[in-house]
Amino acid sequence: MSELGAPLPARRARTRSMVVIGLAIAALFLILLVAGIVPRVRSQRELATAAQKTQITLAQVYVIRPQPAAEAGLSLAATTQAIQDSIIYARTSGYLRKRYVDIGDRVTTGQLLAEVDSPEIEQQLRQAKADLQQSEKNRDLQMANLDLARATMARYEAADAEGAVAKQALDQSVATYRTAQAAVAAAEANVESNRANVQRYLEMTAFQRILAPFDGTIIQRNVDAGALITAGSPVNNTAAAPTSVTGAASGLFEIAQIDTLRVFVNVPQVYAPSLKVGLPVEVAVRGRLMQPVTGTVTRTAGALDPGTRTLLTQVDIPNASHRLLAGMFVYVTFKIGPSGTRWRVPSTAVIFNAQGTRVAIVGTGNKLHFQDVILGRDFGTSIDVQGGLEGHEAVVKQPTVALQEGQIVTPIESPSPSGGD
Repeated sequence: MSELGAPLPARRARTRSMVVIGLAIAALFLILLVAGIVPRVRSQRELATAAQKTQITLAQVYVIRPQPAAEAGLSLAATTQAIQDSIIYARTSGYLRKRYVDIGDRVTTGQLLAEVDSPEIEQQLRQAKADLQQSEKNRDLQMANLDLARATMARYEAADAEGAVAKQALDQSVATYRTAQAAVAAAEANVESNRANVQRYLEMTAFQRILAPFDGTIIQRNVDAGALITAGSPVNNTAAAPTSVTGAASGLFEIAQIDTLRVFVNVPQVYAPSLKVGLPVEVAVRGRLMQPVTGTVTRTAGALDPGTRTLLTQVDIPNASHRLLAGMFVYVTFKIGPSGTRWRVPSTAVIFNAQGTRVAIVGTGNKLHFQDVILGRDFGTSIDVQGGLEGHEAVVKQPTVALQEGQIVTPIESPSPSGGD
């Protein structure tokens, strides 16, 4: 039987079933809709509340107080030098007869180092002595002539008083006497000249003995017996080692006094005003496990090098035990602070941007202010501030880009003076 031919009660029952199913589907849809909307509404309400609280809550920043910049060790590289270092040249020419010292030998003032054989100088000395003797004999002869001329003039003067001699004869005797006087003076001068010449050659023969000018150590020896020596000229010895003074092989010997060493250090301009004569320093040898040696600033140049803006400073190092050697590479540490440095802050507190070098300060009413500063030495984790701070400010330890000038914040004091959390 078709649907239209079905009984009326059956049709009504089917209609009610379809209505119930539709109502069930609609109820399920409403339940799902409510289940999705309610959490979203709640979440939006919570986000709005959190945003409102964020707007009301002030930004919190950690702040530190600047610390006084204590003295720091300024360490500079340098090379040790002997307190005295001299290259010994020959003052007379000849052949090296014998040498008595070699490298590493300790010598004392006046000790004989070598002897030079100079036969030409000795021959010239003998000639000079002979010339001196001849000039002395000539002086004696001229003095005898002077005595004769004086006696003759006296006789003529006595005869002239009695009118027994011609006037011309008297004048000739006077002229002869004066000539004899001049001849004696010339002879005396010639004797003095020859005596000085003899003395010169005596001194030149003394230079055949090469002596040590001061106590020290032979650090270079550039000659052997038989070598040709030319007075005042470098030794032509290609096998000789370079000297520590000129950097080239020259001279017969080089003597260095290392009981005291010295170093020359170029100190940067910012530290120069703090350097004083007598300031103690520490000298450490690179690559050696040894206690640093205490030295002393003995002098400064008194003016900056315009090319490097540094102050040349000499430091003397006691070295009685000869533990240190000349030519060593060392580090010289000065216990001084840079001139003008007053405060030290963490490196994270400094802001570097287009506006300059600044720090963020929490001022009156907890308002932020960005203060320009002048920096000194950078220690990595901290930086010296030479200008811009008075020392009482609350400096933001780690300012962020979100912070603005005049913004009100909540400062939190850092527990450590250095700014560590």
